[in-house]
Amino acid sequence: MFFRKKKKNNLVIQCTVCEWRPDGGKYWACNCGHVWNTFKSHGKCPKCETQYVKTWCPGCGKSTPHKDWYKTPEEIIAIEDSGDPILRKRKKSLESRLIGYGIKNYRVSHLGYLNYSPDSFQTPYEAGCRMMILYAISHAVHSLEDRPEIIQWLKEEMIWDRVSQSEKAFLEDPNPEEEILMDLSWRIESALTLGWCLNKVETLPKLDAKHNEGVFEELQRNIPEIGDSLMLFLTNLEFRNTEEILEENLVNELATTYFRDLFLNGQKDQTKINRSTSYERHQVLNWLRQFMDIEEWDETDTST
Repeated sequence: MFFRKKKKNNLVIQCTVCEWRPDGGKYWACNCGHVWNTFKSHGKCPKCETQYVKTWCPGCGKSTPHKDWYKTPEEIIAIEDSGDPILRKRKKSLESRLIGYGIKNYRVSHLGYLNYSPDSFQTPYEAGCRMMILYAISHAVHSLEDRPEIIQWLKEEMIWDRVSQSEKAFLEDPNPEEEILMDLSWRIESALTLGWCLNKVETLPKLDAKHNEGVFEELQRNIPEIGDSLMLFLTNLEFRNTEEILEENLVNELATTYFRDLFLNGQKDQTKINRSTSYERHQVLNWLRQFMDIEEWDETDTST
């Protein structure tokens, strides 16, 4: 009956909260066990004929009246024109990137989520110090014998006090465990991400890229070698456009959410994203933004 005042053939089906649109998938399950596309039957289970008044959205997880999902073209235009145009542009850009990676059913339901400010960023100097520490840690994983010289170098350059307690423990441990080495080997991705933030790498590789050797070589060319003086380098750093940095942070935050949900629900990964790469970017960018007011590297929160 809710089509009475609307021309059925012109209707657009869209979530009233996050604007996700059905893609033909069977995401809805009835209490009788039947799984189907609820929009094929206007909310009624084809097996037991239970009529559902509300419909759950795969994009944001919210349930809203089924009848409210059906919009006229005029209503869609009004929605598109509503709200802050900058935030709506960010929403489209972010969701487009997620869809490009194969994360098709995750949408931003609250535009305020995108109303971020770079005011809480670490300084470029602090970011540069952390980049060089992460770079040194990733080198030390493959050359354990160099750790005493690395420690001395960090002390001479007066950034040893910015090395986290867990990193100091690794650098001073005579026999670090294999699991620790494996974990720390990924710190090169964090160093690369900060290098991109600081304009030392032009383009950050896609999360599903298979070969990144060229961009790592670019980073090496544009930062001091381990053992070199750092003062001049660290005091002349600048961030790239912070909006790019913040979007990259949110892409990886939502990717982390996607992988968490896969684990909890036992579903199959529909992406080719390198999870370790995404996790490293999420962690280091949360640190850069001082997410949840964190300041120490070891305290960086990556929960979603």
